[in-house]
Amino acid sequence: MARCLGTIVSNDNKRICHHTLYRCKNCGNIGCDFNYVIGCSSQGFLNGKCIICGESGQIEVFDTGK
Repeated sequence: MARCLGTIVSNDNKRICHHTLYRCKNCGNIGCDFNYVIGCSSQGFLNGKCIICGESGQIEVFDTGK
């Protein structure tokens, strides 16, 4: 399981996201998943829905194989 290295900025504070990365089975998009728009530079899913192709429920945990 891979962790998101995207950046979250809130109230002028920057931090690394560290949430689980997911991959869309439909289009191959990779990113973290939140149930609201959090502002992570690598957010790829919004409540299980791919923000690239719009498919819901087509996500799986992304594994780098390491």
